[in-house]
Amino acid sequence: MFFSEKFQVSSELIKEYGAVDISLVCDVPLFIDPMLIFNSEKEIYKNLHRSIVRYFHFLYTKATQGLKVKEIDAWFNFSEVPNNWLGYSLVGNKGLALGKKYAKFLYENIAFAVDTHGISQSQHIEKVMLLYDGSGKDKISDLTVNLIKGFLCEYTEAFALKYINADFLEKFPVDKACFNYETESFISKEYVLPYIYDENNSKEYVLLTPYDILREDEPSINKKDFYDSYDRIRVAIENDTLRAYVNNYIELAVKRYEENQRRNHKAAREKSIKKIEKGAFRELVRVYPELYDYYIKLRETDSEQIRSECISELNTQLEKLFVASQKIIALFENSDYQVNEKLTAREEAKERLRYFKHIIEECDGYKNLYVKGVQIAKENDLQRLFRFVWYGTSYKVDAETNNGRGQTDFIISKGQNNQNIVEFKLASNSTLAHVFTQVKIYEAANCTDGSLIAIFYFSENEYASAMRIIKAVGYEEMIGESIYLIDCRNDNKISASKA
Repeated sequence: MFFSEKFQVSSELIKEYGAVDISLVCDVPLFIDPMLIFNSEKEIYKNLHRSIVRYFHFLYTKATQGLKVKEIDAWFNFSEVPNNWLGYSLVGNKGLALGKKYAKFLYENIAFAVDTHGISQSQHIEKVMLLYDGSGKDKISDLTVNLIKGFLCEYTEAFALKYINADFLEKFPVDKACFNYETESFISKEYVLPYIYDENNSKEYVLLTPYDILREDEPSINKKDFYDSYDRIRVAIENDTLRAYVNNYIELAVKRYEENQRRNHKAAREKSIKKIEKGAFRELVRVYPELYDYYIKLRETDSEQIRSECISELNTQLEKLFVASQKIIALFENSDYQVNEKLTAREEAKERLRYFKHIIEECDGYKNLYVKGVQIAKENDLQRLFRFVWYGTSYKVDAETNNGRGQTDFIISKGQNNQNIVEFKLASNSTLAHVFTQVKIYEAANCTDGSLIAIFYFSENEYASAMRIIKAVGYEEMIGESIYLIDCRNDNKISASKA
């Protein structure tokens, strides 16, 4: 299940080494934050940051000369590095490559990324994501992994040669391990690394990642935080003329709003004022891009806060994934669950889902969905835990299958004509009602035998809300057959150990 189990080393030893004991069943939803590399006191991280910036300078130099599509693809396009088992994949470790669209985005915005306007201490590759539409943590993380791949290989190799039995190791040629500036091309290098067999029964190397460069949330430099920090940025502007203009522009926008409210005999609302201020700031950024750099300068000085946030995120995520999953796996392994290979995919999915419900409700499994009494489980956390229940199955378990009509949580199958969909939803999810129509689309698109819907509730009110929705769509009779309500409350159960 985990790196420690597969390669017969203790998880404590991995922790002492400074790495994360990754899952080898599904990705760990953690991401590299380049700011943690920049802010580190470790000399090796300082060198890593310099090497990342050097490559971005190389890209900038080439971009100013104008590049052909082939050259953009060679220097700006990066493939996925699934070997570190970080990311969003719920089944296996195969996600999406950064791709040509992202390569084009980098090419078009590389000048913005490297220009500091003489304000911030250093260039930061994640600055480019301030112009990107959508979440950027996976993309920045994947980009960084590509640029430090050689370091991750050396880091893993050092651990492997010292602590892992040679039977679990093999010398691998690693593609694009480092960049040769003389030939202006990526080159391969060989490393002795631990390996597993992939779904095609081919050997695949595994990489460890240091936990002190990882976090769960968006990178320290991100678009949402940038706009949320507009007040801090206004104060931080060192150019007197620019600071005065920015403040005046925002104040005039607020004044116009307040005057309009008075004309309409309405009170000015603080929430609306903040929205007006942020909107005015958005307009200013288009004209004064150096505002981005004042923000980055602020983040450079937030090193202790960032480090504290990341440690908290990391500890919570590891609690969610590793502690919870290992306890639930232990419950499953110690149970009397009987595998029947003759069942249809639908019947097997129902059996596993019923047992998952049993573990959570009757075997103290619900306890692993809380940390210090606070609910930590999101839909994707529950999906990951359910994935562990399928470890070693002969049924094919696919997750987040996109058929062009949307994504499903799981498709359980044994052959083309033996498939079933499993959808997970929190009762608190505002789109819960939508799932009952959406699964019909999924069924048609994927030619499955039907759907199973698991609804998780953490309070009596959530249960009541889910029941109202189920009754409204006329599916009440399907509870226990196609719909499974799973009680995750921690305030209504007698511990199984005391029962």
